[in-house]
Amino acid sequence: MALKLRTTCFWDVDIMKMDKEKDKFFIISRILEYGTMEDVVSLLSEYDSEEIVEVVKRTRIIGRATANFWGLVLNIPRSEITRCLEPEDFHLRR
Repeated sequence: MALKLRTTCFWDVDIMKMDKEKDKFFIISRILEYGTMEDVVSLLSEYDSEEIVEVVKRTRIIGRATANFWGLVLNIPRSEITRCLEPEDFHLRR
């Protein structure tokens, strides 16, 4: 994998077995949530901003604060960041 992955973002998986395309959603989510600026720069060199925007819109892996931050940075309307901004008990109300 060309992307430099640090174990601080991927403490629970074998980074040598990760595939850049197959694990894209997981990789982007983890770096946005736990990565340093260096990690984010590496991420931006490997994935285009549209791919990152789609992850922010759909992921439940990142926290609310992270989603709000990246929504502002990537100019994503808050109404489009649906998954991670749902209340924690959302599944119980269906």
